[in-house]
Amino acid sequence: MQEEIKYYLEAGKIASKALELARNKVHEDMPILELCNLIENFILSNGGQLAFPCNISINEIAAHDTAEPYDKRIIPKNAIVKVDVGVHIEGYIADAATTIALDDKMQKLVDATKKALMNAIQNIKPGITTNKIGKIVENTAKLYGFQTIKNLSGHMIKRYLLHAGKSIPNYDDGIEIVMKAGEVYAIEPFLTLGKGYVYDSDNIRIFSLKKSIKHKDKTIEEFFNKIWKQRYNLPFSLRWYPEYDLKKIKDVIMDKVEKGEIIGYNVLVEENRGIVAQEEHTVIITENEVIVTTI
Repeated sequence: MQEEIKYYLEAGKIASKALELARNKVHEDMPILELCNLIENFILSNGGQLAFPCNISINEIAAHDTAEPYDKRIIPKNAIVKVDVGVHIEGYIADAATTIALDDKMQKLVDATKKALMNAIQNIKPGITTNKIGKIVENTAKLYGFQTIKNLSGHMIKRYLLHAGKSIPNYDDGIEIVMKAGEVYAIEPFLTLGKGYVYDSDNIRIFSLKKSIKHKDKTIEEFFNKIWKQRYNLPFSLRWYPEYDLKKIKDVIMDKVEKGEIIGYNVLVEENRGIVAQEEHTVIITENEVIVTTI
């Protein structure tokens, strides 16, 4: 596994530096498109590949938001900005996230989320069950007076596969799934001032293919072939492909999402529109240690 670990660590180092760049650059009125491009270009120029589009999720939006082509949105005053990046080297993925509070009153929420993440990681070892990690995250959140988001979780990672079966809940769900040596996980607590659940909004800005797609329009088929060859099942953003008629292609994609032929990742919003914070690291479990790749 040494060669795999080397790739995971390379990807993790780039992801960590990308988040540091975000912390230094995020500011009120910054265009979301500019921030996404800045972070993704940094990843690519440092030898990484994009495991998924850079997520910029603000305030009550918990996850799955990114800039669309020609996006005009900006970061609002006193925003809580979650930046979630995915980097891969030869398919070995680093998934990491951080929250930037432009409102000092929200720093306690951010600090609690960081603490929940570190408490979880400190207790990971071969043989521990996923619900025990979830309980640690939940207990940390309660200690600070916050809720965890119950229907968002961390996840096992495999080569070219972001969500590889096992989930790490952010509360004790009572399901005793064993975490084993040789496995890789993204641990990602979500804490909130709200109810503790998210819902699917109507907005979908990130997609992934299940398989290669045929289409009667040869240009559209070429588009899908390009994505399948470059991405396999990894998520993508339409803004990466400005050479195509993106309005026409999005109509086709949305039709295929409705038919279940393409996966669409709905933007996730907290049920009570409560502010959400997120922190995330990728870890490798070995027999003797837990390696955090994204520090």
